[in-house]
Amino acid sequence: MKSIAVNENLSISDQIEATDIERLAQEGIEAILCNRPDEEEADQPSFSDIAAAAEAKDIEAVYIPFKTAEMKPEHVAEMRRLQDSGKRLHAFCRSGNRSFCLYAAAQASRGLPKEQILQQAEKAGVAVEKIIESYYEDA
Repeated sequence: MKSIAVNENLSISDQIEATDIERLAQEGIEAILCNRPDEEEADQPSFSDIAAAAEAKDIEAVYIPFKTAEMKPEHVAEMRRLQDSGKRLHAFCRSGNRSFCLYAAAQASRGLPKEQILQQAEKAGVAVEKIIESYYEDA
């Protein structure tokens, strides 16, 4: 697991394993968010296995799967709900890109300045400009 700290309440990574839950618990993570559909690849762990390991450590497990370029407004709304919970959140997908894009869309929908999101994205190595541009078209 290659984790990136986006801010004090959010980290993002590539695919996690059930064995990574202990480390996330030690880091104070209170909720995990999976943005990867089950069976995207034959060898990936199922969300139910990850969720069981998380729940054993009193970590909430949330499943918002979507394929690349298929993010929907309800995904963004659910990400906002998780952020509003105040819990320390760790989001993951195959590479971390989808999870960061979802975070960026949620922040853009809140009106966070576009340049601030783009700076965070550049630091994380994720291209998000096309994903967030619709939030700023009327600005």
